[in-house]
This record gives sequence, structure tokens and C-alpha cells, in this order.
Amino acid sequence: MELKNNLAAMDLKSNSNNIIQRIQEAAERVGRDPHEIKLVAVTKRVEPERIEQALALGIDTFGENYAQEFRDKAKILTEQTDKKIKWHFIGQLQKNKVKYIVGKVELIHSLDSLSVAKEINKRAEGLEITVPVLIEVNIGGEESKGGIIPAQLESFLNELSGLSSVEVRGLMTMPPYFDNVEMARPYFIRLREIRDDLLPLFPKLKELSMGMSGDFEVAIEEGATIIRVGSAIFGERN
Repeated sequence: MELKNNLAAMDLKSNSNNIIQRIQEAAERVGRDPHEIKLVAVTKRVEPERIEQALALGIDTFGENYAQEFRDKAKILTEQTDKKIKWHFIGQLQKNKVKYIVGKVELIHSLDSLSVAKEINKRAEGLEITVPVLIEVNIGGEESKGGIIPAQLESFLNELSGLSSVEVRGLMTMPPYFDNVEMARPYFIRLREIRDDLLPLFPKLKELSMGMSGDFEVAIEEGATIIRVGSAIFGERN
């Protein structure tokens, strides 16, 4: 078991070094500063012990897809380590799960519902905090995915502006899956263009969360400020 854990830690170190190098190279290809890009290590179905190993390698920001899985892992890791962990919530958020994450995560990536936004606002007011969020935009118009369609985005932003304890920091998207990563590029370009068009009206709309294990380099080339990388760091999960 110890040998298996050591090998896993070695793989994790090799993978994380590879990702950091690829981030740097992608940024430099388009004249960007690699430090502008935040790496969120996606820990869906990743054991707390593996997250601790990633922490030891200098990765400090982790993204969870499920509120209760986040709650349980955060509790374990708070007890097991004194290192500062930054959590992002990147999955589809249901109104009845908001209580598990408000005040406990640095950023919510996937807001796409006014009712959920109101619940976040209500709980944030109770804690006397402001909750930073990104709006998920369904660029591809896929029925299987959440997100606001681009034509409704400005209206949705106007509705959110009345919620004093919710602060919209930017946009997030997940393009359709393609074997050829270049096929994802137009979706990343489109999100950046939408953000740029809205910035004069909503000047805090700076962040672009886009790009995952298979396409993050293209996303960086097109302006991503946050990338969400899971399997390329932790390996394939069950």
C-alpha cells in the first residue's frame, strides 16, 4: 500500500509540473503573463489524501462539483491539515444545497438561476458577507447542460444587480466535447466577446472560467483567467 501511495504521489507531481509548464507555454504563445491564470484542480471523486498530496506540491485551489461531497471533504481536510485551502464550487448548484457552500468557498462558477441567486443572497446576508459568483453561459445551446443562453445574459445580470450580497465577477462555460480541441476555440472566443461587450455596463465582469483537461491551452490562448483541470492532474477517476 505504501509503494502504491508513493507511486501515486510521483504521478501527481509529474502531472502537476506538466500542467504548470503547459499553462506557461500557452500564455507565452499569445503574450500573456502566466500568473494571470488561476489553476483550479478539480477534485470530483478524488480522495482527501490525494488532495493533501496536491497541497504539498503547491496547488492550493480545488474545485468541487457536488455540494455534499465538498462539505464532507472540507471537514476532513480541515481536521487533517493546517495548510490554507481555497475551494471553488464548479458544479450545478441546487437551491437546497446552497447552505453547504455559502461562506465556505472562494468562488461559485455555475450560477444560472435567479432562485438560486436569491438563496445565496439570503444566506450571505445572514452571514454579513458578499459571495463572488460567475454566471454559467450555455454557448453551445446544449439541452443537457445548464447555463444562461447568451441572448438572456444581460437581462439576467440586470436581475442580479438587485442582490446586494451577490457579486458577479465574470462568466463560465463548458463547450461541447470534441476530439479535436481546435473545435472548442470558437466557443471560447465567443465567451470572451460576450464578456467584452458587457464590460462597459458591468465593469466587474473580469473573469473567464473556461478550459478543462483536454482544451485548457486553447482556452488560455483565447483569454481564460481560470482553468478547471481534473484528470490531467489526478488521473482518470472511477
